[in-house]
Amino acid sequence: MHTSLIVLLVLLLVVFVVWKNMDRRSPEQKRADFEALQARAQAGEEDAQYQLLLLYYTEKDPQFFPLAFKWALVVAQKAEDPGVMLQVGEMYEHGHGTPQDLSQALVWYERALSADTALEGKSPLSKDGHLYLEQRVMALRKELPENKGN
Repeated sequence: MHTSLIVLLVLLLVVFVVWKNMDRRSPEQKRADFEALQARAQAGEEDAQYQLLLLYYTEKDPQFFPLAFKWALVVAQKAEDPGVMLQVGEMYEHGHGTPQDLSQALVWYERALSADTALEGKSPLSKDGHLYLEQRVMALRKELPENKGN
């Protein structure tokens, strides 16, 4: 009896958390919210730009990937944020929001790795993130035709 009560309480907690985090906006409201966010981003508001680039992680629908890619690229080109540079590299590598381009993925992974190293422990990336970047750089260098035979 005691175990089934605990299981029931855990299940109710999970259902509550899922329900609480559901996006209850209508498609029209969601579209209007994104348009307002884009207008703020276009006006140079950094917070809005970051919110839009984070759509890659927060919205599972690939229709949002081009918008996330656009703003990730804008932010990556003006900021020394290795996390955003990593995102741009991943999006190029997987063709999310942009045509797949392994050469550009390598460029952005190398930039992210350099930026991360330059921050000397003050980077937003973890050590695992740094290792991931090193692995992606090495793998793409081996994979790309222009690097074969070097």
